[in-house]
Amino acid sequence: MTYDLIAIDMDGTLCDDNKVIPKENIEAIIEVQEKGKIVAVCTGRPESGILPFIGDLQLGKYGGYVISYNGGRIYDVKNNSVLYNCSFPKEMLKPVMDVVKNSSITVSTPIDNQIYAGNALNEYSYTEAKIVKLPFEFREDFLTMDIEMNKLLLIDEPKIIEKYFPILRDMFEPKLHVFLSEPYFLEITPPNINKGQGLHSLSKITGVPISRIIAMGDSYNDIEMLKEAGLGVAMKNSKAGVWDYADIVTVTNNQAGVAKIIREYML
Repeated sequence: MTYDLIAIDMDGTLCDDNKVIPKENIEAIIEVQEKGKIVAVCTGRPESGILPFIGDLQLGKYGGYVISYNGGRIYDVKNNSVLYNCSFPKEMLKPVMDVVKNSSITVSTPIDNQIYAGNALNEYSYTEAKIVKLPFEFREDFLTMDIEMNKLLLIDEPKIIEKYFPILRDMFEPKLHVFLSEPYFLEITPPNINKGQGLHSLSKITGVPISRIIAMGDSYNDIEMLKEAGLGVAMKNSKAGVWDYADIVTVTNNQAGVAKIIREYML
């Protein structure tokens, strides 16, 4: 099978444990683009939280893409344009907030170059802001803010998130998509929005059949794209159970697993 597009998760896949992209990954990604193949970085982050990290990949030069908000938006790096966007349904914000209003959970949303948050603050509240290097603003009026959201990120210590995850999932699926991306991150997106659907949207945009797409990931929010891609690749450092949804398992993110797969299957 010839693979013409690779979709790569960022944290735990493209980046090593120090949040740095290994030199081997950078070199392989540039080389595969020079061969005319397409590279997409898939993330829960907004574009503004990822573009500074991936400048060395030269996606703008070769025509790569960013699938952001866990499939909620597709960004054409070369042309600086949004090709697909799905907003969070505003009428569902209050029902979600009502469930967690007496908890310590921070409810946040990334908006381009800013993260807004409400409900409560805890020791994990600023985790996402530190990772993506975006300003964080807690708002008492979070519920009534007149802004377009793409997703909600609920943040707290793992035992609190573990408690609320099944409650929110059972209450809102399938009206919303409720899933864990980390033990301390509970994400809520519009219905049918996930990285797997993002791959299908990108397939239509690029004309590359889904059967000729490789997807690589390590966490729970990568499962849908591992299942949908022509070749689903889980990292050796994946969260428990993620391997079960992949076609193959490669080496860890600290061992430049992305470069290994590109060289084995695309060059």
